[in-house]
Amino acid sequence: MDGVLIIVNKQTIVYVVNAKVPEEVRAEKICSFLAASGHHVIMACKWSGESEVREQKNGYTIIRIGKGKGLLTTCFPGNPIWSSAITSIIQEFKPSLIMCREMIPMQACSKASKGNIPILLDMAEHYPAAMREWKKYNQHVFSRLAVHQLRIPDKIEAHAVRNAQAIITVCKEQNERLHAEYNVRHDAMFIVHNTPDEHSISGIRKGSSNPPIVFGHHGYFTLERNLEMLVKGFDIAATHHPQIKLLLAGSGETFSDVQRVAHACSSADRIEFTGSYLAKDLIELYGKTDIGFLPYSEQQFRQYTLPNKAFDYMACGKPIISSGLNPMRRLLDETGAGLYGTCETPEHIAGLMEQMLESDYQTMSANGIKAYHETYNWGQDCQKLQQAIDFIYQNH
Repeated sequence: MDGVLIIVNKQTIVYVVNAKVPEEVRAEKICSFLAASGHHVIMACKWSGESEVREQKNGYTIIRIGKGKGLLTTCFPGNPIWSSAITSIIQEFKPSLIMCREMIPMQACSKASKGNIPILLDMAEHYPAAMREWKKYNQHVFSRLAVHQLRIPDKIEAHAVRNAQAIITVCKEQNERLHAEYNVRHDAMFIVHNTPDEHSISGIRKGSSNPPIVFGHHGYFTLERNLEMLVKGFDIAATHHPQIKLLLAGSGETFSDVQRVAHACSSADRIEFTGSYLAKDLIELYGKTDIGFLPYSEQQFRQYTLPNKAFDYMACGKPIISSGLNPMRRLLDETGAGLYGTCETPEHIAGLMEQMLESDYQTMSANGIKAYHETYNWGQDCQKLQQAIDFIYQNH
């Protein structure tokens, strides 16, 4: 289904994301698809030191906001630099649709639209819950007050939802939450998973070694990802299986904490940290991996999202071990692409590794690839995205 081209009436669409581009994969995939479908697409994003403030990529225009503005480079509600920039982009290009990635840029988007341009909210996460679980919002008295006591992120989310004419999410659990909390109409929500396209996984070694050797996690290091527990659990399993290794790719706020735990392990020489990586590096990193491990804490944030890595692992034939989060349980029950269980202690994680080594992981590998080809691929997601856009044009 990858590469599906849907012919539509050409529209001008502005996609707003508070992130670095390139390396904001979901935003880039969406804009590439929209441009290939005949739309005139402008992506407004954060300036992160790039030499070009404006450039063309894959048929769409990138405009980077905040060059030389210090802290004002980052979008936040009330940031005058972003509000002014988005307003200027709207005036210049006169779009028929604004797409806002997550809740943070919505204030700038809604102000610029003046209620005359519909907004499609790309809401892949329960962002307020995520902020409460990240280390940086728990370290200082002011951030704790704003995020935990005053619950300002919840107010920002409520504003974003109220100002969206439709919402795309990544799982039905998020849809159910938005309906329960904000009474969002079910027909105004569309599930666009963060699945890989065919190009991004070409050249990757598919499947697992027999027996599996490398257990891997790829992505940011944050508290709720439970990577310190993963390291401790691996250390227990490694005493019984001297051939296994652990690959931890990425960086983030808990990187040094996880690394410190790993250095104290008896199996430290079998734990590899790659540090930060680019999207192009995943060909090598996924290729080295046999089993994808997602030991995320079973807290509120992760109950309303599905990680893109789960779909990457399936597409590459890498069996998955996951904690018992509801969206992951549902996905693995449906596809048979892995196993799940409690990840609250090192012993739990070691037990899941043992269980995988004793399981029919080759069938799990085949199941993941089958699920990718039949259901969980970017071609299918593009159709859902087009349905969301059609819904807005038909109802606005």
